[in-house]
Amino acid sequence: MKLDMHDIFEHQKVKLNTDKQDLQGKTLLITGANAEADKVLNDSLLKGIGLESAKQLAHMNPSKIILACRNMTTAEEAIKAIKASGFDNIEAWHLDQDSFASVKAFTKKYNDSGLDLHLLLANAGKLPMKSGTGFELSADGHESIIETNHLGAALLTFGLLHAVRRTAAKATEERLIPRIVIVASDVHYVTEFKISQNEGNIIKAFDDPKNWTDTFSRYMDSKLLNVFFAQELAIKIKQSKVPEDSKIVVSSCNPGIVMSKEMAKDEASIIPAPFRAVARDFPEGCQTHLFASIDPSAGKPGDSHFYHNCKATETADITLGEQGDALRERVWRDTLKVLGVTEQELLL
Repeated sequence: MKLDMHDIFEHQKVKLNTDKQDLQGKTLLITGANAEADKVLNDSLLKGIGLESAKQLAHMNPSKIILACRNMTTAEEAIKAIKASGFDNIEAWHLDQDSFASVKAFTKKYNDSGLDLHLLLANAGKLPMKSGTGFELSADGHESIIETNHLGAALLTFGLLHAVRRTAAKATEERLIPRIVIVASDVHYVTEFKISQNEGNIIKAFDDPKNWTDTFSRYMDSKLLNVFFAQELAIKIKQSKVPEDSKIVVSSCNPGIVMSKEMAKDEASIIPAPFRAVARDFPEGCQTHLFASIDPSAGKPGDSHFYHNCKATETADITLGEQGDALRERVWRDTLKVLGVTEQELLL
């Protein structure tokens, strides 16, 4: 499917709404690294899509919500805000997806807790907001946007497969089937993804400053990686011989252009003015998150979709056909190599 920027702007005019569901008995995990709004645009839990998703889900009677956050000070503020609305069974756990050690510590804590995991909403994302922000490596030696948005999310998902499978094994009703939702973006439609022209490991190529162009281009590349990852994970889950995997749903979604009114007015932002002009505020902007996470039509085992404006939508042309398959498989293989995990270890 082809979308250009005009199409993306037009799609922002669609009004979004997701019907409430009864989430009784479900444990929900929402990731979102908190950061200062003047430095980094995150799908943040303090004042963003993650917090708004948690607020709305809290009104649907879940058993428990866990917010995975980088900044625990602002996370506690989010917890207080949600508890003030009448939902008490919510916790904030530390997670920094720009650190493999942090991701591994988080997944160990979760698995050791014995908690079910009915929803992994992999919402955390990083996009430096101020112009002049340049190439930056994480402590693990990987380009920071790629590590946070793709590698960290992939490592987290792999680390939580045990909890998801444990939950699937106990799912006696379709509504209790666990879901993994990877938050991508419609900007994956417009990235040129020139990095794919490099020989060798495509993920490691992002770590070379010679392949850096600009922040927003790198962000767009990371969102295409999210789409590829969700697609290939869904394929592996569907083909898996692990019995529980037949009751796991994997999808990806696009929130669209979403930001606070303050962000939309920030002329110093690297986000171009036309984007800011059509941005949805958070209450409406989280609706496709919610649709992929709770709508019954999005919870069919064996199905895997990219949700855009609360509808299953074909992904970018670069993901389609034989060339798309080859590129998706390459991204998957190279991601596993960088993370140091194997399909055998993952039982995929």
